[in-house]
Amino acid sequence: MRRAMRPEPPVNPVQWGYRVFYRPGQVNHCPGCGRSHWLVGRVSAQCAFCGTALALALASPWSPGEPLALTA
Repeated sequence: MRRAMRPEPPVNPVQWGYRVFYRPGQVNHCPGCGRSHWLVGRVSAQCAFCGTALALALASPWSPGEPLALTA
């Protein structure tokens, strides 16, 4: 027996909840182990102890800061 498919409601990023970002220039404690030593890349930072990865606040489309300026 088949069920009729209902259309999915549109995704609202505001309702996704709390997001953890790595913020350059601030003390960032790892949500996994609590330490603050990071390996920082272009779009993410990885905890040097436990490997937890966080998006950079400046590179994320969900960042609370200014949007990125894309240049061609």
